[in-house]
Amino acid sequence: MLKDPKARRFAVMGAAGAVVVLGLGWLVLQDTFYRMAVRPSGALASATPPPQPDYTKPESWALRPAQLTAGGWETPWGVDVFFIHPASAYAGDTWNAPIDDPVAKARLDNEVLPNHAGPFERVGPIYAPRYRQASLYSELDVGGEGDGAFLLAYSDVLAAFDAHMAKDNRQRGVLLVGVGQGGLYAQKLLQDRFQQEPLRDRLAAAYIIDAALPADFPDKAVVQGLCKDAGSIQCIVAWKSIIIGESDNAFRDRSPIWDANGGIIASKGHPLVCINPLSWLSNENLAPRTDHKGGARALNATDEPAMRPNALSARCRNGVLEVENPAASELRPGGGWGDKFKTPAYNLFYADIVMNASDRARTQSVWLDEFAPKPATPLPPATTLEEEGIHRPGGEAQPVPAEDGNRQ
Repeated sequence: MLKDPKARRFAVMGAAGAVVVLGLGWLVLQDTFYRMAVRPSGALASATPPPQPDYTKPESWALRPAQLTAGGWETPWGVDVFFIHPASAYAGDTWNAPIDDPVAKARLDNEVLPNHAGPFERVGPIYAPRYRQASLYSELDVGGEGDGAFLLAYSDVLAAFDAHMAKDNRQRGVLLVGVGQGGLYAQKLLQDRFQQEPLRDRLAAAYIIDAALPADFPDKAVVQGLCKDAGSIQCIVAWKSIIIGESDNAFRDRSPIWDANGGIIASKGHPLVCINPLSWLSNENLAPRTDHKGGARALNATDEPAMRPNALSARCRNGVLEVENPAASELRPGGGWGDKFKTPAYNLFYADIVMNASDRARTQSVWLDEFAPKPATPLPPATTLEEEGIHRPGGEAQPVPAEDGNRQ
């Protein structure tokens, strides 16, 4: 036992320092161990992909209205929401998760969709396809072996969108939403399907949420570019957020983006788009807590979640949305294994998105009614008439003669 007070003080300080060093070391090693744990077994090239979804079947959709809504020939015109969900499969068994994986499916239906698709329910009917989402490891190792997993997942999203447009959309407007990994696919969908009319004019807005959008992307997409303010339509909203003080801010540099040749690369070194969801502007001014309409943690898909307004401030800096650590505990991660890499079971900007997306959809509907060619009302279904006999004056009906090929 140390009797010298100074010696004891130095011993305590040394022990405390060792604890800090070990703690920091564990944080670094924890991330390394987590990446190792979620890495799929086997090589992607030799992996058998899960069965391809059939988008004519209800089980291939996570969200889809029970009945079709009025088509674009009605007034008001109306807008559909095509929602591309973020990752919900975190295990490392496969490079692409099957759409019926029970754990990923439960997480998607009970946590992800209520919190991240829920804010768009007031816009219009939501169509959210299930797709063979790329493994979480692919997102942590962009530019590596898992890039092909993104391409497979996108092929599902594209097929789902085409199926929706062919059968369900009925010439209505479209509000496109992609969150997390889904934001990557929404960008490609903008390029592949919204380059020309009529979809170019029918796009209410595209929301690329918590996904990296290159600053030069709007120059490549034939839309009006970035949304200039809260009321703009036919434009793109995008942000990639981090909580100020997060231990792994470098994660933002590994977010996947598309290169000029349609491949996947990491966002590191590329200027990114940031539109602040508190102000809906792209400047770097701080939006204070008083601008925050409310975050929420939705506990299920049926009950209206409680809003937590004025819980955070946010500002865009160097293309990334820096968010103040929320004052409400419901809007913070639980600190579980790998939580910072997963889609959160809450939405920091729930109420802000509700108001903004609803306003843009209404504005788009009015614009379409005024400026777009109105689709024709569909003809009623054809009816089959039964054959009737030939009626002669003063005589009885005679049957129609059968055609025998010898009639002149």
